[in-house]
Amino acid sequence: MTAPTAGPVGGGCVFCAISAGLAPARVVRRRPETLAIVPLNPATDGHVIVLPARHVPDAAFDPVVTGLTMRRAAELAQNTGAANLITSIGTEATQSVRHLHIHLVPRRADDGLALPWTAAAPVTAGAQTVSDDPTGAWIGEV
Repeated sequence: MTAPTAGPVGGGCVFCAISAGLAPARVVRRRPETLAIVPLNPATDGHVIVLPARHVPDAAFDPVVTGLTMRRAAELAQNTGAANLITSIGTEATQSVRHLHIHLVPRRADDGLALPWTAAAPVTAGAQTVSDDPTGAWIGEV
């Protein structure tokens, strides 16, 4: 594995362009290794995206950078209250920008935001479901 340093700024990575100051974004916090920005279409009030300043394609590519980026997201979440911290690996998992990013989505009981694993979301026939149980215990086949 070779760790990219600058990223494909000229190659179309919007997050690399934002990190380099070449594309506009509303930056909430900037650190030498990460930055937090407001997404174009926030899911809830306070929704931010935390990303590494250098190009890392996804959370599996460089666990050290992923851990540091998650740490920065968790630091931002400390005064948020209830929230989701979400990242995806690959287009099949809904990763829309091929640059590691973690969504910090503040939640309220009445915010109306349904996630695929909530009871309100429809479940595909034959799919397995899992609870938020920290043991990862399977509830069973649907």
